[in-house]
Amino acid sequence: MNSNKAFSRLEQRLGYVFKNKLLLKNALIHSSHLHDETANNERLEFHGDRVLALIIVDYMFTKYPAAGVGELAIRLNKVVSRKTCSEIAKSIDLGKYLILGHDARHSGTRTRTSVLGGAIEAVIGAVYHDGGLEEARKLVLKLWQPHMSFEVTDAIDPKSELQERLQIMGKDIPTYRVLKKEGPSHAPEFQVEVSLSSGEKAVSEGMTKKEAERKAAQIILDKWKEASD
Repeated sequence: MNSNKAFSRLEQRLGYVFKNKLLLKNALIHSSHLHDETANNERLEFHGDRVLALIIVDYMFTKYPAAGVGELAIRLNKVVSRKTCSEIAKSIDLGKYLILGHDARHSGTRTRTSVLGGAIEAVIGAVYHDGGLEEARKLVLKLWQPHMSFEVTDAIDPKSELQERLQIMGKDIPTYRVLKKEGPSHAPEFQVEVSLSSGEKAVSEGMTKKEAERKAAQIILDKWKEASD
């Protein structure tokens, strides 16, 4: 997995050759393999997430000069979402290169949305540290290009829609809290509750906190739709 040949194949898919191969290896080490967060890909993922957002914001700011802050936020949230990041990771078969712990190799971890999304962000962080912002920009714009153009009305996620509708009604914004976090550290499951100032609540689960929050918000929206039909 971590041979020079494997690295070379992945670099071809990325369109970038690392000067420091250790950075690429670190970007591929999942927390199930090494639980020390300074030795796995979590720090690179954290940094790569911010680099990705900066690059996408720069691109959107130029591409959509008439867009307001609300539209730009919607576009950014869709393009950098875990779902989109995971789809891009799948497009270069990134999962097969991940370095996992023994149990994780046999539990479907390699194909999980949260894991793949985090891994591609770690790769972006690694490219940034190896070649600088412009090399990271080239990589992101190459891989993300198919996901850049869409109708904004198709991109509004349930959390944003719920908040906007409450604000229109003059109500307080919803609050979210984690009720439970279960499962192993490399594949946790979150249970989240959304609460409205009216007392209305909904609970849902997801592989990430954000996913659980979106699902809980969607439950509220679906109830409202059913009541108005």
